[in-house]
Amino acid sequence: MFNRAINAGVMSAVMAFGLALSGPAQAEFTRSDATALDIAAEKTLSQFRADTKGADAVLADAKGVLVCPKIRKGGFGVGVEGGKCVLTSGSDEHLYYGLAALKAGFIVGIASHSMILALNTDTALAKFTKGEREWELGVDASVAVAKISAGGDLDTTNLKKNIVSFIFGSKGLIADATFEGARFKKLDVKQ
Repeated sequence: MFNRAINAGVMSAVMAFGLALSGPAQAEFTRSDATALDIAAEKTLSQFRADTKGADAVLADAKGVLVCPKIRKGGFGVGVEGGKCVLTSGSDEHLYYGLAALKAGFIVGIASHSMILALNTDTALAKFTKGEREWELGVDASVAVAKISAGGDLDTTNLKKNIVSFIFGSKGLIADATFEGARFKKLDVKQ
């Protein structure tokens, strides 16, 4: 009986945390939100270029670049991850996306990080921007994770894959050994 109460309490806390993270993603996305996200994305790209040797060449070769300035994740046993992203190149105008992921496995703590997706082929870019439904990592595409050394050098092994993810700027404390599926949903900008 005592274990059930603890499990119910833990699940309630995880659900509350998940709702707190997903709440902003479900809220109306306005022109001022888009402007703030554009500014944050430019700062994130500048930081990535300054800290990572070879970043300019990778970004210049990409057919599209999706920038997620701040992704928050956390949980206890089960976790969630969320943030907002902007496609800064690969389209005539910036396109905005909400990112949400549910994590199952072992996760304890709260953290945040930045992520850049380099969409390296026309096919990958077209599938991502099609907008018929939500786009899901692991279902719609496989993503290669690029490794960045402590000195800022890129491991060039995965850089020519269709989609390459760069994760950097981690803050917080989290133990995370999970299986996840991240979903990107296009956001309509309200005037």
